[in-house]
Amino acid sequence: MLIRKPPCQIGVLRFKTQLNIMKISNLIILAALSIASVEAAAQKTVTIDPKDIQLSPYRHKELPPALLQRIRATTDTFEKIDGITYERAVDLYKRDLDPESNLVLWEEMARAYKEFCKNRCTSKAEQSDVYRSLLLRSMLSEDESIRRSKLLVLTTEEARRAMSLYRLPPKPLEVIRAE
Repeated sequence: MLIRKPPCQIGVLRFKTQLNIMKISNLIILAALSIASVEAAAQKTVTIDPKDIQLSPYRHKELPPALLQRIRATTDTFEKIDGITYERAVDLYKRDLDPESNLVLWEEMARAYKEFCKNRCTSKAEQSDVYRSLLLRSMLSEDESIRRSKLLVLTTEEARRAMSLYRLPPKPLEVIRAE
């Protein structure tokens, strides 16, 4: 399988021709969460073992400096939570067919995270709950995200409040099935 988006083991996957490496990396890091896949033709949800997912080859030799600055901003926000360094994120974005549109999702997650956490999120557990909630919300409906979130310290209402700050529609993960 070729992939597409950074780090947490969660997500809805849609089999298409476009990749999202950064979300796949997220799938691999938070293994405790369930992983699903949506087949484009049938729109049927299926479970996928993250060990069966492989990174795609490099699609871009270099990334534009402006994009690199934006990647730095998202890794500055999330590295302490997901462990994805700037260098690793750049490597993953180089494998993405459309790194710009993928980065927009991460920028929106970072904006919502910072807004929710501006006067709170002092514990690692709370930071992780907010991150996981927003990552799920970037791919799933709010209700489905709540069902999958496995909250440690946030209440369901607090998680919903964090998710409500994310303004983009859910965009399921897309992968290519290797033949």
